[in-house]
Amino acid sequence: TDKTGSKTETVTKPDGSSTTVLEQTDGTTATITISASGKAEAEVKLSASTVQAAQQGGTAAVLPIPEVQPTQNTDSAQVVTVNTGSKTPVKVEIPVADPTPGTVAVLVHADGTETIVKTSVPTADGLTVSLPDGATVKVVDKSKNFADISSQYWGAEAIHFVTARALFTGTSEDAFTPEAPMTRAMLMIVLARFDGSDTRGGATWYEKGMEWAIANGISDGSSPEQNITREQLVTMLWRYAGSPAASGTLSSFTDTEQISGYAQEAMCWAVESGIINGLGGGQLAPQGQATRAQVAQMLKNYIEQ
Repeated sequence: TDKTGSKTETVTKPDGSSTTVLEQTDGTTATITISASGKAEAEVKLSASTVQAAQQGGTAAVLPIPEVQPTQNTDSAQVVTVNTGSKTPVKVEIPVADPTPGTVAVLVHADGTETIVKTSVPTADGLTVSLPDGATVKVVDKSKNFADISSQYWGAEAIHFVTARALFTGTSEDAFTPEAPMTRAMLMIVLARFDGSDTRGGATWYEKGMEWAIANGISDGSSPEQNITREQLVTMLWRYAGSPAASGTLSSFTDTEQISGYAQEAMCWAVESGIINGLGGGQLAPQGQATRAQVAQMLKNYIEQ
């Protein structure tokens, strides 16, 4: 029993396996089981007060478990089950050892299938993820290595972030080609993947993504193979976000007269939300072509907001 009144009990068996039970004064409990082979599993039950505080404050409830060590193989990854008692998802933070942009949560479904949680975000000490009651996840390192992305490249973290979450793929097995332009169809595919839509199949590689974009009011589907401009990218992302109202201004930029009328509010929203920061020199470059690296950075900024 510590100074706060929380209790911890560990039982170790002769074969080396152990079970640790933590009971916090607020009612939160955690059970950590380590097998004889060293594989750990954790189950956490958050108290009603902890869940309420997280939901009302827009913060993450930190799980009271030892740091999870990410693995590249999901079969050997530690399993964490979170019980919240809430009818809506609750944002939690899983303590993780040395999280990187490629660290992701993988949701384990009842039938054993697994899905990457694309909205899982690394922090200084862990990984935040919104989970439904009773969800079971693994923490996995999905980092990809690309020969044309050095650790000093300005967009390296964003590229590792989006590729680990299967939003982007490389242009080849070991190349990302960050400065290549994105097409409108490519962004439709990326946003459809982010939304959980299956983009496989179709008469063209982008047909399923384009159908999704049209059905959801993201794009009219015109000129799919045309390179996408920065203002078109922002507008499609804004529509995906539900076309939120923006209260900010673009007065700090010198080229706002180049923004098309349809993209004005979307640009205000993107700047206000920190999704787009300009290219330096007071330039938003709304008519400029969006590169793969720029799109990766904006998507990372959107997911992290």
